[in-house]
Amino acid sequence: MAESRRPRNLIPLLTLAGALAIAAVVAIVLLMNRMPAPAAAPAPGSPTPEASTPSVAPSPRPTEAEEPTASDVALGEDGFTIVADDGAELFAYGWRDDAAGAVSALTDAFGSEPSESVYEGDGTHFPDYTSYTWDGFTYFDMIPTEGGKSRDEYSIPSYVTMTGQAVDGVTVTPEFDLAIGLTADEVRALGPDKELAMPDGEPRFFFAIDRADGAGENGELDGYSPWVDTDPADETVVSISYRPYYDF
Repeated sequence: MAESRRPRNLIPLLTLAGALAIAAVVAIVLLMNRMPAPAAAPAPGSPTPEASTPSVAPSPRPTEAEEPTASDVALGEDGFTIVADDGAELFAYGWRDDAAGAVSALTDAFGSEPSESVYEGDGTHFPDYTSYTWDGFTYFDMIPTEGGKSRDEYSIPSYVTMTGQAVDGVTVTPEFDLAIGLTADEVRALGPDKELAMPDGEPRFFFAIDRADGAGENGELDGYSPWVDTDPADETVVSISYRPYYDF
């Protein structure tokens, strides 16, 4: 009896084992379906993609310092000075210094070339001068005469005359608060040392005449002074020159 029951007890076990085997097969199939497909190999001859290189921003170029711009030509006893808009001195000229340097510096300051001409002297005491004229300002440089004094010996080797208060935006500044356009009475209020009536009746004013101390007689330069000329019609200032004073 015991031997006849053994096959019946194995049936449930075999059934369970078969079910487990089927479940395992199904699980393997599902797992295989979820795995990613292998990447396709590149076709022969096709280029291999390169890794992208991060772009590098160009380095900023250093900012170049702006060159100072001339803003004023200041006239004085010993010469004139070209001053920049930041107050720096761009050029200083003494009345006996090289004319070429002065013309070059003034050309740079005013931003234009001057017109040139010859201002004739009297043939004896005063030589001819080469004049370099911008609109409102003229620089005069003497032309030595044969047998006469050289530029290094002459008492007025150069001088300037202003007829405008500015040249292309660059102001021209004399001493003593003088300015083009002042009336004769306004000039008198500034305290000139001398007033002289010219042939047409208009006054000419002189300032700082004590700068003429006789040094010019020894080949040295007297200090230059402002000569202020007025218009005969309304007696307003039309020009201011810088040259040594002498007694008329």
